[in-house]
Amino acid sequence: MFTQAIPYGIAQNIQPLFVHPLVNTFHFNLASYSLVFTFGAVAASVASPFIGKWLAKFNFKLMYMVGIIISTISFILFGISSKLPEFYGAAILCMIGSTFYSGQGVPWVINHWFPGKGRGTALGIAFCGGSIGNIFLQPFTQKLLASYMIGGTKTGHLKSMAPFFIFAGMLFIIGLIVVLFIRTPKDNEIVATKAELEEAKKNAEAARAKEFEGWTAKEVMKMPWFWVFSIGFLIAGIGLATLIEDYAAFLDTKLSFSTVGEVGMVFGVGCLIGNVSGGILFDKLGTAKAMTYAAAMYTLSVLMMILASFQPYGSGLGKASGMLYAVFCGLAVFSYMSGPAFMAKDLFGKKEEGVMLGLVGLSYAIGFAIGAPLFGIIKGMTNFTIAWEVMLACIVIGFALLIVSVVKIKKMQKNVM
Repeated sequence: MFTQAIPYGIAQNIQPLFVHPLVNTFHFNLASYSLVFTFGAVAASVASPFIGKWLAKFNFKLMYMVGIIISTISFILFGISSKLPEFYGAAILCMIGSTFYSGQGVPWVINHWFPGKGRGTALGIAFCGGSIGNIFLQPFTQKLLASYMIGGTKTGHLKSMAPFFIFAGMLFIIGLIVVLFIRTPKDNEIVATKAELEEAKKNAEAARAKEFEGWTAKEVMKMPWFWVFSIGFLIAGIGLATLIEDYAAFLDTKLSFSTVGEVGMVFGVGCLIGNVSGGILFDKLGTAKAMTYAAAMYTLSVLMMILASFQPYGSGLGKASGMLYAVFCGLAVFSYMSGPAFMAKDLFGKKEEGVMLGLVGLSYAIGFAIGAPLFGIIKGMTNFTIAWEVMLACIVIGFALLIVSVVKIKKMQKNVM
């Protein structure tokens, strides 16, 4: 949980807050700089399977620290960069490094300590750390940036790249402290009794007996509704990327640095509630209704951004709109965090669950990679209001396609059963 709150929070969650200051400082356009998120996400996805294999071969503490060092170096590179390719390279290193200690590292260590009961709960608690970290990291980051800025939030630029070096030091020191305590069980340590493991095995077998057996990946690929689902998730991902990655760059033109930090803090609280409640919504309501709820929350969050775009700088209504955006968007984050894993199994069964998870996740990842730079291009050609309206259309159309296809696939599933 501490890993997610600080090292991961620094490596990923605060990155959007640097967009506006860096775009002003080096005279980049928003679309070109936003590609740092695209390159970072793609690089982490490609590296993730290899890192998973290395964790099985080498000492976990060593791999954890390798990731911390890579992310630390990336922030140092951010601090000495002045050209776009240099920022792209730093972003790639940063996300690859975070995969060692977060994306692959956290599930790896949790799975070793909880081979039977408690795994889901432990993972949930650990990953909530990212949301908890946001509550204080977001306002801290904005205050730190403001202290090294010249001018206002709209046109101000960084007088020093010191914030990157400060965060590099924080990431390394906190990572070094955590690595002193975090570890996998030793050979002579009993983390679950034989009876508990047997019970867990029986429960898993009983649950599997009641589950939909599923289709093979080849069978799924031949389904027209699978492609509608994938296209829908891709289009929705375009809109969601903007909400998550570009909110700070936009709000910096409407609110003070400290207020944008407060919005980030509220977003962290919303994410905490959204992550915890997401599993309950999927279990109680099913995929179609849970994703409909998420679509409604995202629609409201974009409407708040559109409303804010019409407000003058520093207005009370603009601040209220930003805060409501953070609440609505945070409550729906389960749709892309736990959503792909749940939907892959719920819709297509357990026969080739791993393959289907990859295909479902790929649809969203492609959309997410397109979203941030596309938003920047549209904003550059028009303005923020029109850019948000296009993202609203992406969310409405994407989720509509996704939800309709989910209903159709569930009907096909019932016919098979």
